Amino acid sequence: MPTRRAPASPWIIVAGRLPPPIDGMARVTTLVLERLRRHGTVRAANLSPGHNGRGPLYHAVKASRVLWAALQLWAGAMRADKRLYMPADAGLGCWYTIFLLGVARLLGYALFVHHHSYAYLTKRKARMALLTRVAGPRCRHILLSPAMQARFQALYPAARQGVVLSNAIFTPPDEAPAPLRRSHGALRLGHLSNLCMDKGLDTLFSLLRALLDEGVPAKLVLAGPGLGRMDEALIAAGLYEFGDAVEYLGPLDGEAKEAFYRGIDVFVFPTRYRNEAQPLVLFEALAAGVPALAFARGCIAGDLGPGPAGRVVPVDEDFVRAVLPTLRTWAADREALHRSAQAALARAQAAHEQSREGLERLVAMLIGPVPQPEPARREREAAPAPRSL
Repeated sequence: MPTRRAPASPWIIVAGRLPPPIDGMARVTTLVLERLRRHGTVRAANLSPGHNGRGPLYHAVKASRVLWAALQLWAGAMRADKRLYMPADAGLGCWYTIFLLGVARLLGYALFVHHHSYAYLTKRKARMALLTRVAGPRCRHILLSPAMQARFQALYPAARQGVVLSNAIFTPPDEAPAPLRRSHGALRLGHLSNLCMDKGLDTLFSLLRALLDEGVPAKLVLAGPGLGRMDEALIAAGLYEFGDAVEYLGPLDGEAKEAFYRGIDVFVFPTRYRNEAQPLVLFEALAAGVPALAFARGCIAGDLGPGPAGRVVPVDEDFVRAVLPTLRTWAADREALHRSAQAALARAQAAHEQSREGLERLVAMLIGPVPQPEPARREREAAPAPRSL
């Protein structure tokens, strides 16, 4: 009796930005690529020009990489089972994504598109509407949270299939209980990001000023680079005004970043950045057992949620006024602060477990069988919609 052949591995191409530079999108694309490589051969089409930028030279390099990715898609055109995973660029970069998705769909690829930005979720964007139509009804769109998926599919009905994979996958929490918070001394507020007005740098100094004016012992610990001269000037002014009540650590990574989270009591993230999606720093703080206070941008409201792990402030409210009562309580009652730290760690553990399961589902979809529609269904999808009388 003849032996049954094992099904051939699918032809998988991962097309997206790979480091350098390192950002959230590049980290996720690298993670998916590494996981796929454990299961067989996968081809990488690196679309990164090697730096963040704009202008003719940047786009010339980017366009050349996109054309090379299109050639790699063409190389697999005769394969029976072929799949493309790629993140969706926002802004003008969306046109590159549309082009590659169009080529891949014409060649018969199963499509997986990962969305990392809220730039096209605050309101409907024509470019993203076109992208979802070009990708077609069988494309799987990967979103960062259930709320983001619901919002995306409401704005873009052509995106019929959604998968959730949270950025919490990058922040495995400590197995140990949340560390005990100091029973006395100044309340240490921490902020780590690209330090700029969009991330709420001015609000942080206003919050520190309000606490000190009320007689609440507090200290602000800043980490990360100042993005521009105005931001650096604001940091210098804060150091001059508050003296030892402000500590500026600069850019951090590795053990220095872990020490930053161990050394603060509260993580404060008053971001006003309109495209904020799901900041990794918020998960990092929760995973270190640090309660957080943040504006409800992007996925933050769902990630932090109601309860003792922190406070989410609606974007139309005064951030300082909204969080002052919570900070007063934590400064006076360190047991309450510790309970919030325990709740933060528990939330991080749940989020990481859900994201780990989400990654396994996504990898299974990418390497497993992609169901083909029945002929009648294909004909229905291809047929024009009937005119209303």
